[in-house]
Amino acid sequence: MLQLVRSGAAATTSEIATLMSVARSTVAERIELLVRNGLLVPDGEVALGRGRPPMRYAFNAGAGLVLAVQLGMSGSRVAITDLSAQVLMSRTVDVNLSLGPHRVFATVLDTLDEHLLAIGAARDQLRGVGLGIPGSTELAAVRTTGRRGPRQWEAFDVSGHMRGALEVPVYVDQDVNLMALAEQRSSFPNARVFACVKVGTTIGCGIVINGQVFRGGTGLAGAIAHTPVKGSTAQCDCGNLGCLNATASGAALVTRLRRADGESALSARELSQRAAAGDIEAIQAIRQGGRELGEVLAGVVNLLNPEALAVWGYLDDAGDYLLAGVRESIYTGALPAASESVTIAHAALGDDAGVQGAATAVLEEILTPSVVDGWIYHAETRA
Repeated sequence: MLQLVRSGAAATTSEIATLMSVARSTVAERIELLVRNGLLVPDGEVALGRGRPPMRYAFNAGAGLVLAVQLGMSGSRVAITDLSAQVLMSRTVDVNLSLGPHRVFATVLDTLDEHLLAIGAARDQLRGVGLGIPGSTELAAVRTTGRRGPRQWEAFDVSGHMRGALEVPVYVDQDVNLMALAEQRSSFPNARVFACVKVGTTIGCGIVINGQVFRGGTGLAGAIAHTPVKGSTAQCDCGNLGCLNATASGAALVTRLRRADGESALSARELSQRAAAGDIEAIQAIRQGGRELGEVLAGVVNLLNPEALAVWGYLDDAGDYLLAGVRESIYTGALPAASESVTIAHAALGDDAGVQGAATAVLEEILTPSVVDGWIYHAETRA
């Protein structure tokens, strides 16, 4: 019943009873429970003529909060959302994964408490946590500092750690999968096949098919970062040569530019800022990176035949330079019928794409009937 109201399919007792083929008295009893526990709220009456007008009900997105986190290789985004995935507070935290998971998540929790204080809320209002993390290959390559060992992320139980700290359900997925979910729901809701490419310090691709994230047989679908690029001999952290990640990622382009002009202090964000300011070398580097990315994406277009492909990340923030290179290679390398039918666009959600996707994913888990029944049972027994 909650899902029917939340989705907009029904708003009154009669509408719910008709759709579910159950007695109105059963619906009324359940609605009373949902209202009493804050998940539904009265939303005015429907004027239908004579007699008492039926009451409309609406989902109460303010009935709880979600912690949504996107972990990046060089920084993280930490947000609080309501139960509709609307971002209430969000900011980037410059904490490097090389500091190790304990330091990173301590910073995340500190940021959570700062957000809660700012909106006048407390941890007991949290209903769940959504976490977007880099791919397993990228995490395995992180060399952490300190006495705990050089590769702490490989054996670290991210979900268990956060569940122990906050005592709420925790949903973990690759960051790019969550970005793809958010972008598809927001900008391309009618696309049956959608791909979202993240081009930052590293490269990743999330795929959404028929509204669901497609992860493949072992969760590695979309791992285009380790596809060889023609003519490249760059050493990749995975151990191979010529991978896309080692050739066209933000980190790779920064290295390329450093070698060209001898500059030592440069990051992917700074490279993007230089291109946006008109720096020719930065523009050329990003455009060439787009061409190399497009070569790999041409194969994705041929394989999946997506209706839309969105590009997100620091390098895309510089303007159309990256996207122009991507389009150039896709239009020359993919099957014409497939390349002509795909919409290739900038991602629309900006910095909050990952956290909105994280919130959306965890909400779809925690607002299922069994979990909602658990909330109500515990609330009613405590009362």
